[in-house]
Order: sequence, then structure tokens, then C-alpha cells
Amino acid sequence: MLDIYCNASGQRVNHNKSSIFFSKGTQQLVRDNIKNTLNVQNESLSDRYLGMPTDVGQSKMGTFRYLRDRVWEKVK
Repeated sequence: MLDIYCNASGQRVNHNKSSIFFSKGTQQLVRDNIKNTLNVQNESLSDRYLGMPTDVGQSKMGTFRYLRDRVWEKVK
């Protein structure tokens, strides 16, 4: 699918900048197979992407409270 997208869009995947995240229950063999298939070896989850938290979880209110507070400070 990525190859089809790249060919159609003219964009390319930068495998050096790419990373992948798996849930806790994903078996190591499955992780390795997916990473090898996608040619993505970096397995991590950044705290933020484009200034927003990447791992929101169940509590949306708690996750985005800092954003509300920041905006509120600018509005005052």
C-alpha cells in the first residue's frame, strides 16, 4: 500500500525518520515481521508530534488540559 501511495503521489517514505508503535500485547515475532516488511526499525512513541501529545489514552480532558490552560493564559 505504501508503494502504491508513493508511486501515485510522488512522495517517498523516509525510513530513517520513520518509527512504529505497537500495543503492549503485540508478540515480538509479529513486531519484527511488521518492522521488516515496512523497513522501519525504530520502535518508539514520541511524547509529542506537531506540538500535540501522541498518546491520548482514555482521559482526553487530562491530556489536553495543558492546551486549554495555555490558550486561556493568552486570552486573559
